[in-house]
Amino acid sequence: MQRYFLDDDSLTIGGEDYFHIKQVMRMKPQDQIEVCIKDQCYLASIKSITDKVYFDIIEPLKKNTPMVEITLIQGLGKSDKQEIVCKYATQFGVSNIIFVPMQRSIAKYDDKSLDKKLDRLQKIATEAARLAHRDNVPNITYVDDIKKIKHTFDKGFIAYENTKDDTLWDKVEKLHQHERLALVVGPEGGIDEKELAFLLGQGYITVGLGSRILQTEIASLYALSVIDAFMQTKNS
Repeated sequence: MQRYFLDDDSLTIGGEDYFHIKQVMRMKPQDQIEVCIKDQCYLASIKSITDKVYFDIIEPLKKNTPMVEITLIQGLGKSDKQEIVCKYATQFGVSNIIFVPMQRSIAKYDDKSLDKKLDRLQKIATEAARLAHRDNVPNITYVDDIKKIKHTFDKGFIAYENTKDDTLWDKVEKLHQHERLALVVGPEGGIDEKELAFLLGQGYITVGLGSRILQTEIASLYALSVIDAFMQTKNS
């Protein structure tokens, strides 16, 4: 069933979602859809399709809220790596993604193209959230310096290839539900020593992601899957 994320509770759908319902899906009155408003999703029935889609709420749906709030701090990668991260990290349950240029980042964003790029990344995250039947869409932001990120997390992990003894799994075992977790993944060239020292000074710890070196756009997916698998086991 198609799911749509709405900004208000006006019981109407406009914009691109209106076009999708009317022109792509060719839906008609009495067809059912799922709508999500303020982190709560509902089963709904289309009432009419005119200038907008008008619908009625049938019943609330069971919540599908992640057991920990994860903010991914992702070093800016080249080419389409940001799109890959947005698409799949969303499906693995990340709550926020902050893209940040780091010392070894090859790609750079300029002020003229930033809004357009972020808009595209947010749309990719929205489509991924819809596919995964999430209750909400992660917030995609950009910060031009890692020192400007507000470090208000309960725990902070840095994926670091030189950490062999302390694995992510060792640390995940100590996580509790509803904790706020930050996960830092460096760009293609890894995390610079000065950046590492700064993060360690903010209370972050380094963790290993196994015996292999992973590409920057894949590292977060490995970490998110480990966290999700453990929390699902812990909750069962």
